[in-house]
Amino acid sequence: MVIRELYENAYDTTLENGLRVLAEEVPQSRSVSVGLWVRVGSRDDPRDAPGLAHFIEHLTFKGTSRRDADAISREIDAVGGHLNAATSKESTFYYADVPAEGLATAVDVLADLVFAPRFDADQIGLERNVVLEEIRGHSDDPEQSAYDLFAAGLWADDHPLSRPVLGTHEAISAVSREAIVAHHERAYRPGNAVLVACGAVDPNELIELAGRLIPNGSPTRQDNGRMPARLHPGRAHHDRPTAQTHVYFGLSGPDASNDDRFPIEVVNSILGDGPSSRLFRAIREERGLAYAVTSNVTCYSDSGLWLTYAGVAPKTVSSVVDLVSAEFERIRTEPMPGDELDLAKSKLRGHVILGLETNGNRAVRLGNAAIHDREILSPDELLARLDRIDREEAQHVVAKYLHPEEMNLTTVGPAA
Repeated sequence: MVIRELYENAYDTTLENGLRVLAEEVPQSRSVSVGLWVRVGSRDDPRDAPGLAHFIEHLTFKGTSRRDADAISREIDAVGGHLNAATSKESTFYYADVPAEGLATAVDVLADLVFAPRFDADQIGLERNVVLEEIRGHSDDPEQSAYDLFAAGLWADDHPLSRPVLGTHEAISAVSREAIVAHHERAYRPGNAVLVACGAVDPNELIELAGRLIPNGSPTRQDNGRMPARLHPGRAHHDRPTAQTHVYFGLSGPDASNDDRFPIEVVNSILGDGPSSRLFRAIREERGLAYAVTSNVTCYSDSGLWLTYAGVAPKTVSSVVDLVSAEFERIRTEPMPGDELDLAKSKLRGHVILGLETNGNRAVRLGNAAIHDREILSPDELLARLDRIDREEAQHVVAKYLHPEEMNLTTVGPAA
């Protein structure tokens, strides 16, 4: 086992069981954030069981080989910590924030609930009802339901990224204990996971704890059989009796390891990220046509999405679409002013620095890079990379990704 220094106070190693371990010591911190990522998300659900990864996330908290649900909660509460989890399209993330003296407890509890859940039949039945209520609540939220309709038609060939993370009422109602156990056994192995701790952590102690508390298993990574997604261009409308019409402009973006992710974030900041952005000023500030108007970039392991969104009155949809299209054309054809480029880089630089103020954000930064097999840059290297972005690099990503003729434009709301 070789321990590699990533940068000052940050270390990386892989145990014999295949588990990758990352530690970043933050001087003067009196707490530690511990995260355990598993490379399985909603895109890896069986086609007949959408929502299975999210359901398993819930079920791990219902009892393990050594603890029932009450014991899991009590042990974290006893050290004054916080325990939670989340499922995304590509990973399931379990995490605990604890005072420094709670590190061993956090690693032990996380390892237990992730790798040794009991999946008792009675608990599956109870938690099934909880998840079904979560799905109902999600369906009752107009904005979340609208996004699901957009995502369902965004990717060609019914790609798994089109599926909602929560799955469907029918699938969760029907999935069996055998299917749950089998999916867990396929994905939840040390070689398919990453452990990260940031804050008041000694790297050698974390590695020792991981070696002692994480079970042996196959050191190989699960082959999820993932296929890159291809954007489905065109225009669609979904008639819904909502007060607002939700307008989505979907463009392809870089994947999580592509260096284009840096300049496209700068361009996105100019276009639609925050009150100083072009879209915010043109649509909200100057014309009062929307409360929410924004753009963002999501990078998956093998695909990417550059999304612009506005929630508007149904009668103004056509005007807003024209305004967004005009801003797309402007950013495509006109050189970016140096002051806008500098402002966008300063804003992103500030976001990075503020994010480093919390151990949780540090852990997420490392974990997301590791789960995507991306080079881990030090904070100083990351800031320097942002600083180097110039007009030429920014215009290059615009030319590469901003193709309106290949866009997916979806509206969800009352009939026009």
